Amino acid sequence: MPAWIHSDPNADDGHWNDDGLRECARAGRCSDPRIETANGKTVRLPALTPRAFCDSDRGVIAKDLNDLPMLFVRVHMELGGSQQATGGPVVSVSKSAPVPVSLQADELIRLLLSTLVSWEERVRRVARLSDLDTTTSRRRRDGAILTQAYTILAAHLDALLALEAEPMMRDGELVELGGADAGLDVLNLAWRCRAFLTETTKGARHLEGIPCYCGFCELYEILEDGQFVGAKCRQCGQDYNAETYRELTDEQSAVVKKSGARRRTVTASAKDDLLSRRA
Repeated sequence: MPAWIHSDPNADDGHWNDDGLRECARAGRCSDPRIETANGKTVRLPALTPRAFCDSDRGVIAKDLNDLPMLFVRVHMELGGSQQATGGPVVSVSKSAPVPVSLQADELIRLLLSTLVSWEERVRRVARLSDLDTTTSRRRRDGAILTQAYTILAAHLDALLALEAEPMMRDGELVELGGADAGLDVLNLAWRCRAFLTETTKGARHLEGIPCYCGFCELYEILEDGQFVGAKCRQCGQDYNAETYRELTDEQSAVVKKSGARRRTVTASAKDDLLSRRA
């Protein structure tokens, strides 16, 4: 996981420009990218911002953070097994703790709680709140841990995203993490929860006839909780959120209307590897 310098525009990290701005820490997934031309090709670059994230991605992080409590509840529900059928034989089991029906759900819950609590501890210090009582906190139920961590982080989101890089424990090692890493953690946790909860849903729909900026018609929809939130090109990897996808289709519609031609599509040449372009 990368560490980001995001508070001091004078820091010598090579990412700040002369105006005291740097690229959004969400990089290629920035929700408000700059559209520029390089070597005759249109490229999409992260937005420039004085903070770790652009305003658009700060909003995405806030939404994902607000969604985490309900996502947590849904993942937690996957831990419980079905009740023993009535009328059947009584099965003798050991007195040791039962194995969760979904070890994947249990691992995701442990990751979610440990990650949020680690950032809660950081925010408590900068916000001058009382420190966590480690002994007491370990005895709390999962729901209580999640509720308190979420409450602190949601109330101090800007403080969270402005944290300076400091050593934090991850996977048994100390690494330098700051506000940009916190924001990426929130996005990653929400994504992992949604991926776990929707892993049995049907595959992404191919948005046929809509070429990406790279020229290939390889856009596939992105759904979150069953709702369309954007698209991804499987040729070049470009991501579009709902707004930038709408801009893409509007641009193409304007070109079609002006030229009177059909929407442009890609025709495979004799040397084109069609297999690599299929889903």
